[in-house]
Amino acid sequence: MVDTFLGLNPFAWVALIAAALTLLLLADALAGHYRSGFAFRSQYAPFLSGALLIAFTVTAIVMPNVEWANTALRGSAWIAIVTGGVGFGFHHYYGIAKKPGGYRWLLHYLMYGAPQLAPLALAMMGALSLISARGLAGGTSIAGLSLRAAMFAIVAVALAGAIVQAGILHYRGAFNNAAMYAPMTVPLLTVAGSLWAFVAPGPAALMTLAILLWLTLLTGFVGVGMHLRGFDRQSVGMHLRGFDRQMGGLYLPLFNLLEGPPASAPALFGGFAAVGLVAVYML
Repeated sequence: MVDTFLGLNPFAWVALIAAALTLLLLADALAGHYRSGFAFRSQYAPFLSGALLIAFTVTAIVMPNVEWANTALRGSAWIAIVTGGVGFGFHHYYGIAKKPGGYRWLLHYLMYGAPQLAPLALAMMGALSLISARGLAGGTSIAGLSLRAAMFAIVAVALAGAIVQAGILHYRGAFNNAAMYAPMTVPLLTVAGSLWAFVAPGPAALMTLAILLWLTLLTGFVGVGMHLRGFDRQSVGMHLRGFDRQMGGLYLPLFNLLEGPPASAPALFGGFAAVGLVAVYML
């Protein structure tokens, strides 16, 4: 296994990626929960658990050999996993089951209600943090799997969920820009490549996966840029060419942040791809 990369242990990099993605998740969650007026006190839960996860992740990176820091990271990781699971239940119950029409209006609520899979992203951050804590403590396996195999499994599951959620929301947007099909292309192949590396991590699987992960990382980077363009001022010419920009642009930043595309959502593709690359380049 690679001892360090740019001065950091590989598992410290995984922890750092998880912390950064958690911060982005909380930013999108704040926009969504603020838009709904924080109707339930439980809507504050991801910010508390996410803040704990970020704080103890940074602590564990700075003090990798301190036992209490590693224990705190594991504890905050489990809190994030539980919060994400409970949040998924809340989004499903209050976002679909309890709504007028319930499951008969399933597609409508999937598109226009609370994003059903968003809370599970926080659970994935918790799972990555557990792996990081185990690796920083010198462990080589978790739940009967090697840490590397566990990372491939999480990347596959997390990317699959991100693809489904992006597909639903891009369908709501009628795929009015060809770039909106991007999450259903290379990232989908990356899911298959991650499962291949999980089952049989040979040279061919790892080389193929590395290429797909770099392309997925690029897809996420471009996606963030495309979403940020949604805050720009709309012009008739751009609209006719298929670019659905928000009226008022940066002159109405709060409105467009709340009603426009989730600014940092595509970063999940890049972040999970980066985790996969760390796993690939472990020797």
